[in-house]
Amino acid sequence: MLKVKRSKKTKTSMYGIEITKPWSKEMYAHNERTEDHLKDQIKAAFQKTYKSYGIHGSLAMDESSLRDMANEIAGYKYGEGFDIQDIVEEVLKNLEQMPGFQLHETMYYLHHKGYVKTQAMGLIGYQPDPHLVPYWEVK
Repeated sequence: MLKVKRSKKTKTSMYGIEITKPWSKEMYAHNERTEDHLKDQIKAAFQKTYKSYGIHGSLAMDESSLRDMANEIAGYKYGEGFDIQDIVEEVLKNLEQMPGFQLHETMYYLHHKGYVKTQAMGLIGYQPDPHLVPYWEVK
């Protein structure tokens, strides 16, 4: 029986942290810090969108932008039965409890749509979306 030689996988790293499976303590620590930062960025962008169009249902409010951003964050659409304050409260609650993999995907879409700026760092250990530009600075 012939034995096939396996080629060694090249080690990859991001932000000076080696990417391993299972994840290392350094990867978890980086992602925890980065998740907090990304959630703060999303929250600030969402609140800016909410405040910039008027508060408490003013006629100047562009509900479609707010509902679109809420859809990207929460993962589902809010119909006409939800008033703006209900949407804001629900989205902020969802954002607070959002797991890392969902946060990674949400950042891609919010960045693609121009709601959030490019970030200095991204989450590591997750697959990048080949169809969208990364939300972090690629060096």
